[in-house]
Amino acid sequence: MQMKPRALIFLAVILTTASCGSPEKSEPVQPEQTGIQTAPSPAPEIPRYPPAPDLPPAPDTLRIAVISDINGSYGTVGYSPQVHAAVSDIVSRGYDLVVSPGDLVAGQRQGLDYDAMWRAFHYEIGDVFFDNNLEFIFAPGNHDASAYAGHETERQAYARAFENRRPKAPLLVGSHFPFYYGVVIRDIRVIALDITRPLRDDDPQLDWLSEVLAAPDKPRLTLVLGHFPLSPVHFTHFWDIAGSRRLQSILESTPDLIYISGHNHVYYPGHIGEVRTIAAPSLGAGARRLMGAPAVSGYVQIVVPPQAPARVTALVAPDFKRMVNRAALPEVVFSTEREDVGMARYIVDLIDDEAH
Repeated sequence: MQMKPRALIFLAVILTTASCGSPEKSEPVQPEQTGIQTAPSPAPEIPRYPPAPDLPPAPDTLRIAVISDINGSYGTVGYSPQVHAAVSDIVSRGYDLVVSPGDLVAGQRQGLDYDAMWRAFHYEIGDVFFDNNLEFIFAPGNHDASAYAGHETERQAYARAFENRRPKAPLLVGSHFPFYYGVVIRDIRVIALDITRPLRDDDPQLDWLSEVLAAPDKPRLTLVLGHFPLSPVHFTHFWDIAGSRRLQSILESTPDLIYISGHNHVYYPGHIGEVRTIAAPSLGAGARRLMGAPAVSGYVQIVVPPQAPARVTALVAPDFKRMVNRAALPEVVFSTEREDVGMARYIVDLIDDEAH
């Protein structure tokens, strides 16, 4: 076969390069020769888990602990040593109130022993708080009482588990305990919503919520508990959100309010528009990573000083002596901005000023 001229030229170039060996390495160009500026030394890494602050004294300050997703794998009866350690820590620190956005037991499958799981919950968790004069206010989670079709038996077991275990504080008018209800404790209004599937705008509990929040008596702070977040906080449960524009509008119209969710198993203190939010970390199984931040388990501490915004801290398992550094978290997660970013910056400036 006769080679074409272009092919002959190409072959000659290859043979010439091979015979000459590797070219000599040139001297590196110095930055001053080109006007290129050297990169600055990298900033020191932000400490993710600095020591947690001491809990302030109680006379005029309300201290609230938030536990979420304390369940183990499907059908687990009882709780992990980490959950027991958190309960002991909460009791020993002397909080005034404990709240949860749900997933107290390991359900959402047919054929599980729900009565046994709820007995274990009462014995290991609920009764411990009760015996130590800690009011415990909770919302249903999808593993407790899923509102999706096919889980009616679980919702019945959930209702049955709390027939004789109502809060000590009087329920707000129109409450449907233990699914959606509210109480007022030391000038803090706590409302639990039944959000184990996205809400429709015509959901009856939103009519009730709107009436409750429009009441003339204005508390120091309102906490709204809902298992699903207002916006995704982790890609694993991207579609599991509260889903109601009406709910967002109702919350936005209420000053001094924090919406607390679980389900995503990550900690993220943030805001959506002017609604302050807390995504609570899982205390039980299944902690997840948050956009580069390591997976963390623990519980959340809310400190409500007199005439000042609430301060939010996540205490890290297993000893709860360290906290999550807010600055080490992403500035934005989907539609949620970190609590010190954007429109909510003024809130955190007030918090930081008050703390110092």
